[in-house]
Amino acid sequence: MRNLVLARVGGNSLHSCWVDPGRPRDWDLHLLPYLELPPQDGVDCVVHPVVPGPKWSGLRELLNTWDGWRDYDQVWLPDDDILASQDTISRMFEVAGAMELDLFAPALHEESHYAHFITMENRRFYGRWVGFVEIMIPGFSTSALERLLPTLDLSDTGWGWGLDSLWPKLLGYRNVGIIDGTPVVHTRPVGQMRDPELGRRVLEESDRILTSYDCRQAHTTFGAFGADLKRLDLSPEQLLAEVIEGYRYLIERDPRLLDWITAFQQSPSDWPEYPTAGTPEAATASPLLEVSRR
Repeated sequence: MRNLVLARVGGNSLHSCWVDPGRPRDWDLHLLPYLELPPQDGVDCVVHPVVPGPKWSGLRELLNTWDGWRDYDQVWLPDDDILASQDTISRMFEVAGAMELDLFAPALHEESHYAHFITMENRRFYGRWVGFVEIMIPGFSTSALERLLPTLDLSDTGWGWGLDSLWPKLLGYRNVGIIDGTPVVHTRPVGQMRDPELGRRVLEESDRILTSYDCRQAHTTFGAFGADLKRLDLSPEQLLAEVIEGYRYLIERDPRLLDWITAFQQSPSDWPEYPTAGTPEAATASPLLEVSRR
């Protein structure tokens, strides 16, 4: 399979950590900067012309004007503050392709800043079929990205909040997964905006998307697979027990998670009011790994 990493990047991007110079890989790296970058010496990548503005307005412009992404089988659109290795990214693509995932993401390592528990690594699984993949690090089959591309027009702010709840619904909550066996580290705090007016507009936009399309953040695990990429034969009760055990390290940090996890594994009518990015309750952080830069 041919795969593409297309990253919206700035001057402090960690993309140089994603590639091992001189080692072959089955994916290409394209950068879409929002400001001028220094020379990318030693980094095998393609740098597109600068497009100012937020992540998703820039990606919307490029995806609608450059057809090259359609030549690939899968496309990953990560933030630029993700710490990951070349092998991890390659394995993520391999698993997503083998499991025929249309929307996917690597899990977040336990040292990550995070907003949603479901995005964090579950230690009991190699991967999970889920109802939510965060907008921070989504990957797509090319056919799914083609189908979902028009939704980027719904984000006038370019921040894209709310789209990560809409995408799984438009896909019928099928072939949506988080790959626990390929964790990456999110190195910066989440949900922080220096402009209160922008923050208000972004949240209102998200609420409008969710209301218009009658969807919510579905932090539900529908099933799981092991390192052999075979589905685990678990009853709903067994699945709940395994999900809880895999998140024991998070529950120990915040006992409220136990009730939230249990509620999300029930019917949608029982889903709780879970804190979302941009609220004080969601400002969850943990010590970070030391980030190395080439």
